[in-house]
Amino acid sequence: MEPLIKNSIDARYNAFSNFYTVEDDKVKAKIEELFKKINALGEESKDVMDFESKFASSPLNSEYTKLFTEIASSSTPVAFESEVTPVVKDDKEYLVEEVKSDAEYMMDDLTQPIRRKAREEFDSRLRDTPLGTIEQVDNMHHLFNKWFKKGE
Repeated sequence: MEPLIKNSIDARYNAFSNFYTVEDDKVKAKIEELFKKINALGEESKDVMDFESKFASSPLNSEYTKLFTEIASSSTPVAFESEVTPVVKDDKEYLVEEVKSDAEYMMDDLTQPIRRKAREEFDSRLRDTPLGTIEQVDNMHHLFNKWFKKGE
C-alpha cells in the first residue's frame, strides 16, 4: 500500500484512541472490522487521491462517521476523563449532532496534510498532460505580453 494511503488510514484509525477511551470489546471488534474494509480499499487504490475520492463516496465513509459518533457518545473523552458530565436524555439528539460535527471537523483536520500532498501530486501529474501543457503555454503567453508591453 502506498505510504500516503497508509498515513491517511492510520490517522482515521488513531483518532479513536487519541480522543476516546474504548473499553467495550464489541466496539473494538467493530473498529477492527471496519478498518479491514478500509485497508482493503486502500490496497486497491492507485494513490492517495484515488483512495480519498473512493473513500469519500463509499459507504465506508458514513460507516466510519457513524461508528465514531457512536463511540463519542458512549465513551469517555481522553482529555477530559475526570470532567465527564452525565447526558440528559432530552439532549441526546443535540449531543449526537455535536459529536458528529466534531468528528467531521477532526477528520478534516487529521487528513488535511494528506489531502494537500495528494493535491500537489495531482497538480504535478496534470502538468505532464496535454491540458497541463496548454496551461504552461498560456502562462508563457501572458508573461511575454507583459514583457513586450513594458518595452514599448
